[in-house]
Amino acid sequence: MNLNYVVKLCLMLILVGFFTATGFCASSYDRELIVKDKLRADQVESVFKKLMSAYEDEDARGFLDLVSDERFRQDYMTFTDALYSDFRNYEIRQVDYWIDRVVSDHIKQFLYVKWEKRYEDLDSMEQRTTRGYSRFLFDEIDGKYLLVELAGNPLFGGSLPEWLEEMPPIAGQEVVQQTPEIPIQPGATCDGQHLSLCDGSNCSSNGGYWYAGTCNTVPAGQPDLAITVIDVQYTSSDGTVYYEIENSGTTPSTACQVAATYPTLSGAPATASDSVSPLAVGEIRSGSLYLPNYYYSGGGDAAITIDSTHVVSESNESNNTANF
Repeated sequence: MNLNYVVKLCLMLILVGFFTATGFCASSYDRELIVKDKLRADQVESVFKKLMSAYEDEDARGFLDLVSDERFRQDYMTFTDALYSDFRNYEIRQVDYWIDRVVSDHIKQFLYVKWEKRYEDLDSMEQRTTRGYSRFLFDEIDGKYLLVELAGNPLFGGSLPEWLEEMPPIAGQEVVQQTPEIPIQPGATCDGQHLSLCDGSNCSSNGGYWYAGTCNTVPAGQPDLAITVIDVQYTSSDGTVYYEIENSGTTPSTACQVAATYPTLSGAPATASDSVSPLAVGEIRSGSLYLPNYYYSGGGDAAITIDSTHVVSESNESNNTANF
């Protein structure tokens, strides 16, 4: 047999063996990463379930045992105050949640959750429902995962305004419109091309929107309150209308009022009203109005309305009235 042929054959066999081994190792390594990420995701989900259980049980100590005070990316003391504030101000009835996904960078884990919280406000005795979509960041510390950051809608700590200010939104909760930066020429003044040089006195007159201490090219987010009649109960001399208000807008609402107009036994129209405290984004508030001397004629002759004059820049007022 030709010696050169034998040498070439040996080299080919060595190369084939090398690439086969390399491919196997790479594939094995990839599979190992996938398995590890799945195990980490399971660990994070387990920790989150423990957080939810502690929150529903109003167990602050058990909850904070699952939070890293050293690596917490926001103000840990503010979050602690917010957690205790919830337990002082709310009676937590039930929290339903649906884990959307866990995103891994092989060490830290981002967990995305859709949720609905039902609770009673102990100050107003109102039954409330709040919905949201939140992101929680977990980091592995001494072999176990702990919570180190929260973003999105406030599932935890929503009763404390200082904490709400620290909660950054996540993708999909706000519309961000980028405008190309225009170089500021020496001597430039406030105008439509240099809104950053405007202040509260001249922003709107130059086509801008003044909020958050600056002149912006797009308007601020707005609340959107909608009212729905849930039930009407009546006797021969009075009645009560039960309703729900939902804020489906992009920002919290200010305080407002609800007012009902209805016919009375004497045939004259009458009104009844009540105040409504601010609603968070996604919050649903239940309430009722007592209607003295209410005359029920089959329904549809009375109406309950959100007083939109007390809602700053509401985006849609067509859903502010419901007949009953």
